[in-house]
Parts: sequence; structure tokens; C-alpha cells
Amino acid sequence: MYRTGTESDVAAAAREIAARVLAPRAAHHDSTGEFPAENLAALGGAGLMGLLVPHEYGGPEVSIATFVEVVETLAQACSSTALVFVMHHCQYAMIVDHGTARQKETFLPPIARGEELVASATTEPETGGNAAFCVSAKERDGQRLRLTATKPVVTSANYADWIYCTTRAAPDSAGDELSVLIMPGARRSERVEPFGVWDCIGMRATSSSGLRFTECEVPCWHQIGPDDSAHVRASSMTIVSRAGFAAVWQGIADAAFDEALAHVQRKRQDFIRRDSGSSATRTEHRTLASSETTQRQLAEMRVRTSASRALLYSAARLIDEHREDLLGRRCAELVQDQLWSARIACGESAVEVTRQALRVCGVTGLRATGPLALERRMRDALTSQVMAPSEDATKLMLGGQLAAG
Repeated sequence: MYRTGTESDVAAAAREIAARVLAPRAAHHDSTGEFPAENLAALGGAGLMGLLVPHEYGGPEVSIATFVEVVETLAQACSSTALVFVMHHCQYAMIVDHGTARQKETFLPPIARGEELVASATTEPETGGNAAFCVSAKERDGQRLRLTATKPVVTSANYADWIYCTTRAAPDSAGDELSVLIMPGARRSERVEPFGVWDCIGMRATSSSGLRFTECEVPCWHQIGPDDSAHVRASSMTIVSRAGFAAVWQGIADAAFDEALAHVQRKRQDFIRRDSGSSATRTEHRTLASSETTQRQLAEMRVRTSASRALLYSAARLIDEHREDLLGRRCAELVQDQLWSARIACGESAVEVTRQALRVCGVTGLRATGPLALERRMRDALTSQVMAPSEDATKLMLGGQLAAG
């Protein structure tokens, strides 16, 4: 079990759990939509649910590059588990970077021990999926904060111990002046009510249904950072989530390529040939991998996965190099350029590589219950198109930054 050691120990532990625990259960979780609680328990027992928690609070405090490597590994085995893992880490990262001593002492040790799961509640029905705006607003009553809000998409909604909610700083605040509150999960408060059913084509085991908060109260010290949390979110949650999401999609692309390659190397069929100028035919018993068409497809997939991975790890290393600068409101554009590029490239890689893998493997790859998992990987890859900020929105942000010089 990992508790102390090098970052390579963390990566090795992730590979072992991914192969032994996550991969064998992935098809079951996808077909049933059952939340991967056992997977998260295994990761927590190995000390991997608090990768960004500082040593003094019991965590391994790994680099973003190692975090990305772990997420990529988990996504190759079960992308639903990997997405839950990312949402958990990107939220508590705000406490690591901006929390008070009380918040760190209260919330980080149980996260490091794998005892508590964190969820994110940002979007609201009226805002069309735009996480930068809210209709709800917190109310202050002495040393208590009260929230009434509807959050329709909350990953781990029915299982999280704590929900990190964005909401307007006050009833008279602008829609984009948002505070972050640590609210109880549904199992901790009768004022938090689950609603809806998560039944989508991809990431089916993430339990991303809705939560309603009805006059739910927490002490004032449950607010992370100032009333306007823009910098808190941008320098912590946004950085970790974008890198993590990109790693999930990269893992999907990796797995699709590996699966397609293994299939065409072992799959044999008869190729009937007629020599020029002869009426006689001959049969060649060859693997699919011997086909020039297949080889071209494999080359294209390899180039695409290699290019997106290079962008991802370049962005991760840049984040690690400029971590203090980002917290001090410096180097944001430099990091954003690389990170947004990686988010776009990894999302496109996931979609295109799974598509090419399906083309190479034929009908076998389309079967939901066949020997390959490409059908599931394609559905999970499509989430890259719509997860906030969507691929189109990310391209607009990157393009706007480039155009502005």
C-alpha cells in the first residue's frame, strides 16, 4: 500500500490498481451505471485519493505531471472512475492553495486517508451550463451561511461527503461574482435532496445527477477564499480540472489504440489473390495487421496519440514550473495557452482515435458485449465535446487570447 515514497511509487500503485481492480469492472459499471465505489475505496486505501494533499496533512503532494500520469492510467482502465477522481481532486485543490489553517486541518487529512469524497456543483438550470455564472446566491446570518440552489449536474451527487458549490456572493451581487462554499452531501444533511437520473451515453457510472439545496446552512468558515472567488477558481480548480480532463481523454485514446493494435495483430483471415495474367487464385492466411490500409491507420493513430500526450505533459510541466506564479496572479496566459491546447488536442485525439480504431476493427469493435471495449470508449470520448468548457468554448478562449496578441 502506498503511503510514502517517490512519485514513481504513486504511478506504479495506480497502474497496479487500474489493472487489478478498475479494468475488470469497467464493463459492468458502464452497463449498469453503478457508481464505482469499490474502485474509489481501493484507490483511497492505497493513499491515492489525496494526491495533491501536502505532506503535513498526510498526503503525497505530487506534481501535476504525476497527477496527470495517474489520471491517464486510470482512464485507460475505467474512464468513469477517472472522471470522478479528477472532479474530486480539482475541488479540494482550492483548499490546498487558498484554504485557511482551519479548513486544511479539518478537510485535508480525511481526504488523504481516502475517507471522504468531494464533488463539484457549479452549473445551474438557468445558465445553460455556463459555470461562470449563477442565479442562486448565498445569504449570511451572523456566523452562518445559507444556500438555496438547484445544481442539475453534480458528479458523484449521491455519494460525495462534501459538495463544493459556486453561488453568487450575495443576493445583490452580479451573476459572475461567485463564492465557493463547502456544503454537506445528501447523506449529511436532510436539506440536500438528490433528484434526477444520470442516464447518458458516456461516463455512465459517474452518478452525475442533480442536487437541491434548500436553506442549507454551514458555518462561515466553510467559504473558500474571498466573496469573489474568481482567482481561487482560476488558479486551482480550473488548472487541475482542465489538466485532469485532458488526461482522461488521453487515456481513452491510449486504450483505444492499444486495443485496436492487439486486435489486428492477432486477428487472421483469408485474403484471396489472383496474379496478373492468370485465372488461378491463391489464398493467403494473414493477420489484419499485414494490410497496408491497416498500417496507415495505425500510423495515424500513433501520431495523434503521441502529439496529444506531448502537449498534455508539456502543459503539466509548465503548471508545475509556474505554480507559485499562478497563485500570485502571474504567467496565467502562458500556462493557459498550453493547457487549453492540450485540452483541445486530447479531446480530439480521444474521438478520432476511437473512430479509427472502430474502422480498423470493423463490426467486432461495434459490439457492446464483444471482446473489445471500443464501443464504450467511443461513447466516453464524446464527452470531450460538451464538458464545460466545451471544446468549442475552449477554442474560442484560446483563439481570442492569440488574436489579442
